[in-house]
Amino acid sequence: MNELKTLTADFIRLLGFPDTVNNQLTFFLLCGLAAALTGLLSYLLRTFFTPFCSRWTKKTNVVWDDYLLNPPVLNATWHLLGAVVFFHLLPYCYTLPESAWYVFVEQATKIFITLCATHIVTAFLTNLANYTTEQEATQKHALVGITQFLKLLTYCICGIIIISFIFGRNPISIIAGLGAAATVLMLVFKDTILGLVAGIQLSANRMMKPGDWVTIEKLHVNGIVEQMSLTTVKIRNFDNTISTVPPYTLVSDVFHNWTGMYGSGSRSVKRALFLDSRTIHFLGKENVETLVKKNLVLPEDCRETTGENDKPTPEPVNLALFRAYATRYLATLPVVDTDTWVLVRQLESTPQGLPLEFWFYLKETDFVRYENIASQIFEHFIAVLPHFGLRLFQAPTGDDLRAVL
Repeated sequence: MNELKTLTADFIRLLGFPDTVNNQLTFFLLCGLAAALTGLLSYLLRTFFTPFCSRWTKKTNVVWDDYLLNPPVLNATWHLLGAVVFFHLLPYCYTLPESAWYVFVEQATKIFITLCATHIVTAFLTNLANYTTEQEATQKHALVGITQFLKLLTYCICGIIIISFIFGRNPISIIAGLGAAATVLMLVFKDTILGLVAGIQLSANRMMKPGDWVTIEKLHVNGIVEQMSLTTVKIRNFDNTISTVPPYTLVSDVFHNWTGMYGSGSRSVKRALFLDSRTIHFLGKENVETLVKKNLVLPEDCRETTGENDKPTPEPVNLALFRAYATRYLATLPVVDTDTWVLVRQLESTPQGLPLEFWFYLKETDFVRYENIASQIFEHFIAVLPHFGLRLFQAPTGDDLRAVL
């Protein structure tokens, strides 16, 4: 290396440059030669070794290497390798150790090595987040926010190291100096810190993950979680609008996650029909026989309505018979989950009539099919009400008032 340095100095002297700049020009030419060699090394590795690694990872039986050893990570590694080789060649390029240019190039090389190492770490974290998001076994853990925090922490460490190189200070002393500005940093990174804590809680407690259907009544949000990051949760509502919610809002407030409903395979139906109280009355024997002939009432329904199993009542209440019919009708439907309860009950009377609530579960979780089935069931109940002498409550309309007048 000394012979090369001597030849370079003689060549510059032959070009007519004075001896005062000979050392600097020799240093720059040797640095340029070292940079060209390390750049060629990095180029050859990117051109030949990166495609080889990509083909090799695709042939393996595991999937994680396709994400962690992909071209972005490998290319960043080759840049780092070239920078490290250049840094080790740098001492052979200088002629005067106290040269300011040598110190400048040395510090610049250290900064470039730090940036390359940071690029490798952030590319690795990005691929790790993509891997955990696309794998079914890890989709339930929302790790995107955690990886984003780790990337932010990596950038902060990189910045501290670069500042230490520029000012010639120990990184520990710089960190100690930042402690005095902790209050300001807390205000600047408030959302980031709260988002990190909330993201860890959401992931650790399995409260939410991408693909879940959630509703937040306070914010009028009702849709599918598309993305969870460090500071925002992106939700696509069913009207195709996008809502962004801070993670700490989900932890501090109440939201509904419908994932358990999909996992159970059944979804509850809890709706009420408001009946006109004036239509509730006893049924005579002839009315009961008519309902029996229409297969709307069974003889034992009359006993069950009075609670007396030994003798039937001659005048059962029409609402009681309808409740018995509705319960039996729901239990016979194949789409109703009979492993859970089938309940038809009265609620407290209101000025709008007597609420008759139906509470049962359907073996259908798809939103469109669920609504169609539930609508068909209640359409049947509404249509069969007149057979029992019952009528839905309805406030007077303009036509009703016009008929009276």
